[in-house]
This record gives sequence, structure tokens and C-alpha cells, in this order.
Amino acid sequence: MTLIRAERQGQTAILFFSRPPANAFDLEFTGEFQARLDELAADVPAGGVVITGDGKAFSGGVDFKAVPTDTAEQSARMISRINAAVTTLYGLPAATVAAVNGHAIGGAFVLMLACDVRLAADVDARLGLTEVIAGIPYPACPMEVVKAEIEPGYRRHLVLSGEIISPRQAEARGLVDELVAAPSLLARAVELARVRSAALSYGRVKQQLKADALARMRAIVETSSDPMLTHWV
Repeated sequence: MTLIRAERQGQTAILFFSRPPANAFDLEFTGEFQARLDELAADVPAGGVVITGDGKAFSGGVDFKAVPTDTAEQSARMISRINAAVTTLYGLPAATVAAVNGHAIGGAFVLMLACDVRLAADVDARLGLTEVIAGIPYPACPMEVVKAEIEPGYRRHLVLSGEIISPRQAEARGLVDELVAAPSLLARAVELARVRSAALSYGRVKQQLKADALARMRAIVETSSDPMLTHWV
């Protein structure tokens, strides 16, 4: 079963989270996502990359039914895959656009933050960093993205409260760039990925902007230095 469905619209790559009903992360899902991103990093699409979800959810984040039953070795593999995938997505030298079509919880919210542009369907959806409530600490690279992409006061509130917010609240706080009518979401995401990626210095300027966070993230991935590798859940 394909858990990350890949399509192309012209020169734009689209990755769909496809693990119904909530597109939640488990060991197999994170492995497939990492593999897809590695393929895109090796052959960067000229028209950028869009990530979105099949069905009514973007993603519910970590699968709380599957992950607590994993062995220590499986948990370590999943942490490694999450760190690698988030780092690759954050540093891709082309425009990345999150088309958040529904709920985006925990790690899925982090993947949204890791994209250069964040669009959300104007629907009744739940968005949030709920790790503090779920009892699952952050892997190191997702926390780097959270620190880099949310202003300090609001970051402290979201991370330590686990508050659920709406797409409209996320837009008001600058975490979402645009609210889009649901039927137009994917088309708008593809359009922005193409327009942004067409800028001649996009990849180099993006690297300049994110260089400090990416250096720390890549060091974590390369040295397997995340403390969560030995004790996650």
C-alpha cells in the first residue's frame, strides 16, 4: 500500500499523505516520506514541491495507537526518519508549499511550518502542537523548525499549552500565509510553488535564510545525536 502518493503537475511535484482516515505517522509512513523527499532532493523539481493530504485531513501527526507499541529499536528508527525527512524538506532548494486541507496536529503542524509557503483550506479544522498533552516529546529537528518559524512568545504558548487553533487563528498569527476555498487549495499551492521556484536565486537565498537552523539539523542527522533516540515514549 502506498502511503505517500506522488504526482506531477508539469514541473511541480505533489506529495499526498495517504494513510486513511487521519494520514497519521507510523514507522512505515515516515520511511516512505523520507524516501520520497530524498528522491526530490536528488532531482529537485523546477516547479517546486507541494505537500497535502488525501481525504479530509492533512495529517493527524504521530499515530498514538501504533507508536507506543513500538520496540526501542523501532522508535529510534522512526525518530531518525522524522529528523531526516524534516531536515530534507526544510532545506530543499526549491519552493515548498503546504496545502493544509484539514486537521494538522503535532508532527503534521511541524511539516506545515517546514514549508516555505503555508496555505490552509478555509474549513473547520484543528491545528496544533499537541505533544505536551500527548506525552510524546519533540525529536530534535522538528523542535529546531518550531524555534525558527514561530515568534518566541507565541511559540512558548503553543508548545507548552498544546492549544488547538483554527486555520483563521493560524493565519492571524502568521503561521498560515493564506486561507483558500477548499476546492481551489491544490491549484493555488501548485501556482505558488511554480512562481516562487522561478526566482533565479531562490535556492541560494533560502539557504542563506535557513542556514543556522539547517546546520544544526544536519549535524543531528549526520551524527545521530538526538537524545530521543534512546528514550522517546
